[in-house]
Amino acid sequence: MALFGRKKTSETDADAAPAAETPAAPVPQITRRSVTEQRAFLLDQVGAIRPFGMQIFDVPGLTLCEDIRSDLDLPLVTTARVGGWAVRGSDLVGATPEVPKELYVVDQIAAGEAPGAPLVAGAAIRIEEGGMIPEGVDAVVPDAYGVLGEDGYVRIGTETRLYDNLRRAGSELADGTPLLAAGDVLTPRSVAVLAEVGLDKVLVRPRPRIVVFTVGDGLVAPGQALTQPQQRYDAATTLITAAARADGATVYPLGIISSDAREIRQTIADQQIRADLIVAVGGGELIREVAEGMGELDEAVVALNRESRYAFAALGNDRTPMVILPAGVVSAYVGYHAFVRPVIHKLNESDPLAAPRVDGFVAERLEVPDGITQYIPAVWSSDQTVRPVSGVDSELAWDLARANVLLVIPEGWAGADAGSQVECIVLDDAGARGDEAVR
Repeated sequence: MALFGRKKTSETDADAAPAAETPAAPVPQITRRSVTEQRAFLLDQVGAIRPFGMQIFDVPGLTLCEDIRSDLDLPLVTTARVGGWAVRGSDLVGATPEVPKELYVVDQIAAGEAPGAPLVAGAAIRIEEGGMIPEGVDAVVPDAYGVLGEDGYVRIGTETRLYDNLRRAGSELADGTPLLAAGDVLTPRSVAVLAEVGLDKVLVRPRPRIVVFTVGDGLVAPGQALTQPQQRYDAATTLITAAARADGATVYPLGIISSDAREIRQTIADQQIRADLIVAVGGGELIREVAEGMGELDEAVVALNRESRYAFAALGNDRTPMVILPAGVVSAYVGYHAFVRPVIHKLNESDPLAAPRVDGFVAERLEVPDGITQYIPAVWSSDQTVRPVSGVDSELAWDLARANVLLVIPEGWAGADAGSQVECIVLDDAGARGDEAVR
């Protein structure tokens, strides 16, 4: 399948060529895009994941895809706030300790019992705290204000107001009250609200499922021994996996895949069924050729930290998206922030460009090549000064660990003196470490 953007030889050109000469093969033309253009292209290739109903035990942290209103009253019935005498307030008008009103006690209601028959005028009911209020009762007089005589009458020496000491049905939550709105991120507390109104399932957008692997023969999985001087441990898979999980994705890390076309092809084919997005780190031309044979491939040269090839593939009939990042821990992480993270956000129907940012001022003059956007690991301090922790050619996770921001140098900025204002992306875990970059 042809690369996007390849130059094609037209029939007219072919006819015009001398018969004795073989027409030249089409020359691949790699598209050049800015960081903004590449991000926009990728976002145009994916849509939000389709929502479906999930058990409420599984939804904390997910985005709600429907408005939720209460379809019942809470409390469901009117109950007594205190133990005492359930009465009609009109029967106690004018009652005083000196001249109490006498009401005939017709019933007794314990907590949890049915309320019984409606209360008639001139009568009272002995009721426990939490007891259900029968029809006709509009107040409860505390027990201490009534004296029960042997004749079956209770003498109450105080007036009462409407609904005194009643916990009325719907007084805390009425039928039809808006509870949660589509777009809300569900928390344990909001999930409890769903349960409280009797919902066991709710329509949510599931976490994007991301498959991550790194291609390279000189890589060794952490925990295994290095046996050759040129070997190095694979930190990129761990880094991208952790970053995607922090951004709300369910991640399946595959680790290292050897530079064998058949193994890469089989790995991609096996993973498509469970992936909303596949992220491959490294592999160069080999993995791009494999991807081209499995779906539509787009390649672009993007000037991000240096001119690098970024590839996107739409795999199979389902057009499963795959993003291929450059090799190297820092290069992969920068590519993740610039391109993969926005795609994850769009899959989750959240703002693709959502990221905490702060302004700062460079502590020293920065010399950067013209026409290249740079994301440089740096330390942002409380006085807003920003100091890079390494050069743009560093590929050590150690440099990322020391940084709390990515210093953003826009394309077209040829250099800046100390004190120049810059924008910084706050790294995802900076808040957990208590760094000053989060404000």
